Amino acid sequence: MKSLKIWSLVALIALAMTACNKKPGPGGEDPKLGGFDKIEQEWKLVSVDGVPADFNVYISFSSGTFALYQQVYSVDFKFYEGEYMVDGNTLSGNYFDGGDWKCAYTGGITEDGKTMTLNSKDAHPVKYVYESCTIPEIVKEEALSTRSVEEIPFL
Repeated sequence: MKSLKIWSLVALIALAMTACNKKPGPGGEDPKLGGFDKIEQEWKLVSVDGVPADFNVYISFSSGTFALYQQVYSVDFKFYEGEYMVDGNTLSGNYFDGGDWKCAYTGGITEDGKTMTLNSKDAHPVKYVYESCTIPEIVKEEALSTRSVEEIPFL
């Protein structure tokens, strides 16, 4: 009898441990990704490959253009802008002052429009998770409007 209780406890702990990394949706299910239909809003990067982001990236999508505010390689926010394209389930873009994004991305936005997942389409895929937000005005005001050749855009 004691052995049965121990094995039951072990099974319960194992079950709990496997469920710890899942983020259920409002109904208990995993959030489902749709396409990029709800992309036209403002986003903040929250994690890279499941690890909380220790730098700041904000991006706004509107009418085929994007505005990127990043504080990645410097103390100051840097500003980049350009055009983005959605082709099926692939998101890509280019900068107004030349150059394409580092790669294209697959993924999508949850049905509630609150989370966007971008999976890089390159040799070593990376999963980026963004949350819907309002980009703080101070970020926009402080962002440098020139693109430095030493800086590398996040996208």
